[in-house]
Amino acid sequence: MGKRVVKNYPSPRLMETIGATNQNAQEAIGELVANSFDARLNGEKLNISIDFRGDQIVVLDNGKGMTSEILEKAVCIAEDMSRYLERGEGAKGHFGMGFKTSCSTLGNYFEIYTRPFGENVEYHTAFDIAEYGKRPSGSDAWDIIIEDSMPKASSPLKTASHGTAFVIKKLHYKFKEDKIPVSAVLEYMGNAFKGHIESGDTITVIDESGRYPAQPSTYNLIKGTKVLIDERFGTNGKYHITGWVALDSKVHNDTFYGFNIYRKGQLVLTHDKSWFTAHLMTSRIVGEVNMDFLDATFYKQGVQKSEDWDYVKVYMREFLAGVVSASRNISRAHNIDKPAERKAIIEKLANDYVVEDIADGISSNSTSDSDNKPPKISSINDTVKNIVSERSLILEDETEIHITFVEKEEDGHDVGPYDYIFDVMQDPLELQVLVYKNHPLWRKKIDNEVRKIIATSDAIYRTLVVELNIDSRKALTIRNEWVSQRTESMK
Repeated sequence: MGKRVVKNYPSPRLMETIGATNQNAQEAIGELVANSFDARLNGEKLNISIDFRGDQIVVLDNGKGMTSEILEKAVCIAEDMSRYLERGEGAKGHFGMGFKTSCSTLGNYFEIYTRPFGENVEYHTAFDIAEYGKRPSGSDAWDIIIEDSMPKASSPLKTASHGTAFVIKKLHYKFKEDKIPVSAVLEYMGNAFKGHIESGDTITVIDESGRYPAQPSTYNLIKGTKVLIDERFGTNGKYHITGWVALDSKVHNDTFYGFNIYRKGQLVLTHDKSWFTAHLMTSRIVGEVNMDFLDATFYKQGVQKSEDWDYVKVYMREFLAGVVSASRNISRAHNIDKPAERKAIIEKLANDYVVEDIADGISSNSTSDSDNKPPKISSINDTVKNIVSERSLILEDETEIHITFVEKEEDGHDVGPYDYIFDVMQDPLELQVLVYKNHPLWRKKIDNEVRKIIATSDAIYRTLVVELNIDSRKALTIRNEWVSQRTESMK
């Protein structure tokens, strides 16, 4: 009996699979942009461009570039870059996995061109994913060629004295087909790197039609409801959360509410609702917070759901209790249209929290000037086109639930073939049935009327049980009666 040493070399085919993440195109490009911010030169403002012209994507920056030694470490799998780089306090990356994952997500071939500050040289290396997959296992299989040359104007860096360019080619078919819409990339970059842009850095998206600067999204908030957040808690103040939360001027029948969470200047979670119960009555809650103490995932679009996260969740749920109450109260019984009720809700927020522009909030919401009237609370159907009315549901107490049916495209979230939204603030009550028409279930030939009945009957049952607390057996009976009446209309 004895021991032996086993060489722990991964298969080169790993390069084929590291791009198989749930990143979308915007997030993958955002990872490359994050690397550019980590390469800032002596506090100078960064200018980053994302160029879609031609059958390639080029992400270029005017950072400090990489020396030959740093580039050698950067192209290695899971190298701890913090051992070799003097990164600032806000450094986003650690192990060099992010850029390889993101490049592999976007295409099957990528190159790096870099010119280190103070050196009259350009370094270049390339990864061919298909070629890596053919290599035999072993240490030699991971050999990478780094070329050096005098800077050339034909390089993606052109005449720049320093900086780095990532060039991705052999783009995946789905990206070529979708053309990676410039508008989606612009919106993502504007939000993901909002703090950097507001401090003077620039991100420019380029395609055949022109050059477009990324700008952060704006909010349409109810005046006087913007609560400032500056909370430090935990042992020795371990957790520090800064930012704001407010009430949107409308309820959302989509997913676009909750918190955008930033870590060291980069967006890591969008529309997160972990700190309150997601419901139509709380769908006014929007906010932005910075949580630099978080550990991000290796490609930095997400956070590690650790004990720290759980502790913060408990604390913030308690902290936001008053905001949640305000959201429910201002949405209930059309209180947003009632100056006295609205004023009382806003004043209570000011008593419970540090609120921005409280005086302006009350006066502007109370004015009779038509240009400054608060937005009227909308029906869940006001912003959706192609709505079809269904047979209403009448309960034993003569309560009427008006039912509408609408087909939508999946929005990139993990959804089923259908869902529903129930609005208790309308008279009559409103139940909207959503069918995601590009879900795989509907690829089979199913009669459209049958599809409507399947989706609506499920929505009715869930509404009765979950929203109205009706016994499941009774709910089943009510649902079946509705289906029976609905199918009669098909004869």
